[in-house]
Amino acid sequence: MSAKENSESVPDEAAAGTNERTDKDDEYSRRNFMQTAAAVGGLAAAGGLAGCSGDGGSSDGSDGGSDGTSEQDFLWWTMRGYIPAETEAIRSAAKGFEDAADANVNVSTEVVVWDQVFQEWSASLEGRSMPNVSEMACEHAVDFGNRGAARPNTEVFNEYDDWYETVGNWGKFDDEFWGIPWFMELRTNHVNMNLLDDAGVSSIPETWEELIEAGQAVTENTDASGFTTPGAQDFTTGQNVTAFTAQSDGGYYSVNDDGTWNVDIDGAASLFAHLWTLSLREQWDIAPGGWGGLDNTASEEIFRSGRCAINYQPSDLARSLIDPQEGVNEENSELAEATELAPMPAGPNGESHSFMGGSCLAAFNSNVTNHDPGNEVGDDFIDYMTQPEQLNAYFPVSAPNFLPVRTGQEEMELFTDNPTEVPDSWLETRLEQAPNAVRYGVSSAKQAAPFLGSFEGASSGYSTAISGMIGADQDPKSALRGMANNARSQINDADYFDFTVEEKTSGPSLDDAPDSVQKWITGDGVPQIYNPYE
Repeated sequence: MSAKENSESVPDEAAAGTNERTDKDDEYSRRNFMQTAAAVGGLAAAGGLAGCSGDGGSSDGSDGGSDGTSEQDFLWWTMRGYIPAETEAIRSAAKGFEDAADANVNVSTEVVVWDQVFQEWSASLEGRSMPNVSEMACEHAVDFGNRGAARPNTEVFNEYDDWYETVGNWGKFDDEFWGIPWFMELRTNHVNMNLLDDAGVSSIPETWEELIEAGQAVTENTDASGFTTPGAQDFTTGQNVTAFTAQSDGGYYSVNDDGTWNVDIDGAASLFAHLWTLSLREQWDIAPGGWGGLDNTASEEIFRSGRCAINYQPSDLARSLIDPQEGVNEENSELAEATELAPMPAGPNGESHSFMGGSCLAAFNSNVTNHDPGNEVGDDFIDYMTQPEQLNAYFPVSAPNFLPVRTGQEEMELFTDNPTEVPDSWLETRLEQAPNAVRYGVSSAKQAAPFLGSFEGASSGYSTAISGMIGADQDPKSALRGMANNARSQINDADYFDFTVEEKTSGPSLDDAPDSVQKWITGDGVPQIYNPYE
């Protein structure tokens, strides 16, 4: 089979205005893929996949290659199919590997957008026509590796020791590293400075306390709401609350010394973070009306229409205001000129954590690929594509979305001699935020696991609990317990591990929340959270 590029339509989850989905690598809601991958991946691990249904030729989304008979043919898949300039720059950079490689190799690039890649992975695994390298999330790479279809890239990973912390743990599993981080994408606050000025707020909030104070001033003194983060059941909703939990000294998973895992989704720190989020409406009245119906796209529109002063969103919103090559969007010129990006204000733990999206590049074993140029070629290609020289080719056309994954990459041209129309301050803010990225279970557990991707899709990225609280007045403890027990059930039903996680019927309690958040529970010098259990 051959994968086909399709950039004609993008679903509602895609970013408004740009049709870019740099943060959508974390969308795992393709259950058919996971089920199929489990079946055929097991066969691959056992050496049971035989035959090859692919013809090796280039598809409509390919940049060419040989007729598929050469041992040196090399195929890789990217999901960068939503911005033409970005796609072309990545294709060109990949083609340059033919001259840079030690081996005589024909590189073919196929674009398989995120909406299609799960189905294409499944069919290609079954037909033994997988690419040699594919863009994916590291959770996918771990899953493929655990099933025997992908191979580790530990040697390439260990060539560098300057990875950002979460990135450095993203593909860590079973004493190996699966997938080499390619780029990251973060959420930052989009701040309408005109609205802050109208409200009498002189500076961008730097702490949660200042955020609430500024939000209340905007709500009281203007016709806009003070602060918005998506509240509907949507990936961005759950991702943002994941970051709020990290800022509350909590996490969603932990690992014991014996390698067994704990599910902490319904832990006391998570309960606090969910109640803090709910307090934006219930206690402090700075969230907009109809918040429970605001997904990522609707939340962006509230900011674009001037009805929100501060919006915590992926940077696709910023890109829709100022294109890196075309400059200011004339339809939103006043807002574009008034918008500043800012890190998420520091939470109770004093850190400015933000959720990390992004992609890695992972290599497949020859028993499931259409071509077999050798493992060294795949490793060299991954290393080549993640070097600053190549990143310089496509980071500028992807600005401000793409961010480095290690400190050495901060020296690329985009961040030292900005060649784009994007304001320097926007890039500086995002670069400042990058080392403080967090990601679902990886950040708290300090490693990945095959079950992470599967559950995250079934839960819409951990948004089911908070969206139920906001939109359906669900009891916070019950909503969290249900989401956590869903994770425990999926872990127990899977064949990844030989241990079980006990489901819970009670708790959590704010009495057990970290010391750093206790003052928010009592209102000791900071705004007191909404607490339905007092």
